[in-house]
Amino acid sequence: MKSIKNKLLKGIVLINSIMLIGICIFKFGFEGFYIKYTSKELNEVSKNIETLLIDENEENLDDYLYKCGENENIGIDIYNKNNSLVISNRDNKGMGKHMNGKGMHSRYKIKDKHRISSDLNSYIMLDASQGVEFLSTITISEDNLYSIICKTPISAIRSSVNTASNFLLIIFIPIIIISIFMAIVLANKFTRPIIKLTKISNKISNLDFSEKSDIKTNDEIEVLGNSINTLSHKIKMNMDDLKTKNEELEILINNKIKQEELRKEFVASVSHELKTPITVINGYAHGLKSNILESEEDKNYYIDVICEESEKMGLMVNELLDLYKLESNTFKIVKNKVNIEELIKAVVKKHEVILKEKDINININTQEIYVLADKTRIEQVLNNLLDNAINHTINERQIKIYTKSIDDNVDIRIYNSGSTIKEEELEKIWYSFVRLDKARTSSYNRIGLGLTIVREIINLHNGEYGVENKEAGVEFWINLKKISL
Repeated sequence: MKSIKNKLLKGIVLINSIMLIGICIFKFGFEGFYIKYTSKELNEVSKNIETLLIDENEENLDDYLYKCGENENIGIDIYNKNNSLVISNRDNKGMGKHMNGKGMHSRYKIKDKHRISSDLNSYIMLDASQGVEFLSTITISEDNLYSIICKTPISAIRSSVNTASNFLLIIFIPIIIISIFMAIVLANKFTRPIIKLTKISNKISNLDFSEKSDIKTNDEIEVLGNSINTLSHKIKMNMDDLKTKNEELEILINNKIKQEELRKEFVASVSHELKTPITVINGYAHGLKSNILESEEDKNYYIDVICEESEKMGLMVNELLDLYKLESNTFKIVKNKVNIEELIKAVVKKHEVILKEKDINININTQEIYVLADKTRIEQVLNNLLDNAINHTINERQIKIYTKSIDDNVDIRIYNSGSTIKEEELEKIWYSFVRLDKARTSSYNRIGLGLTIVREIINLHNGEYGVENKEAGVEFWINLKKISL
């Protein structure tokens, strides 16, 4: 690829070459141009003199001859038919007639002839009396009485042309040197910002947006640099946005994969959860039908088991229906002003019996805070979280429920003493049928949908939820928007 600097230098050399060619054309071509142009002027003068001679207007002829000699530097010699000089203006004085001078052939020697046109020739003649070369035209009057010679010195022209040509050549050499030097300086000045812009453009093409143009030339190059900066900024923003979108897409894909895995686990879990009570009910029902039980006590036991498993299946179906409504966005919540402190105390009161049975100490520390929420669904959330805490409380058998105001929001936190949750399991617990102990027995009336329902209800309220491991237990929390009284 040819650089702009080399192109500029070649352009300067070409311009200098054209100038040199012009000087050569002037030196070797000007004489021919001068001869042709001046010959036509001399011929025109001859025609005017011929007219004055025919009209025999001596006074006007004298004035015209004087004017041509004085103003135009044109010498005029008129010879009669006998080849004798009868009129001349070379002495720049009054014009004499019948001068009886020498003949034309003895005075002039023709050295060169130039054909100007089909009816005009001019001659380079040497005046023997003066030793000077003249460009001359010879015109014969229409009555053949006179030969008119109009002449002008040509040696001065040749000297002027040579002098001018030599002068131009003398000044042209430093002009060439200066122009080449200036071309190098200007080429460096012009190409430096262009080279910088080229480097920046190459970096942009390699997705490197670190370098910016700082060119200050107050011309189109500065505008181009600013345009490249704008283009670089926009490309970088679009690349960052595309990167963010790709990351989001990757997250969505990963979530979809996780959801597919969870869906499979959900189906397997539902099948397992339904299979166990159905098997139990079926077995105990056949036992009753076959009358293999002898005592009334055994029959009542079988009936109690069937009822218990039926209730478990009913609970599962109801929670599955709730979860379906919540996840399919077909469930609409009705928000009202809810006193969180009163709602927490009401939920705890409903669990007093089981808390006493399991010998669990519960500590409540709440504030009178109001939120805009669906009271029934928030109560369901608190029930599920408290049930979860009760079922996982070990060691000190402690449960703590407290509220904490954070700006315009309120945190509702439920802590239970017991084992902590593995970090990799913290996200999974919010999905359906997840049990960290993996022990799927029918001894507990739990099916693994409680926290999933909590997640969906809080999402419908545009709130937040989470779980944290504490030093001797686990703390679940939800965050809702407060309203003023």
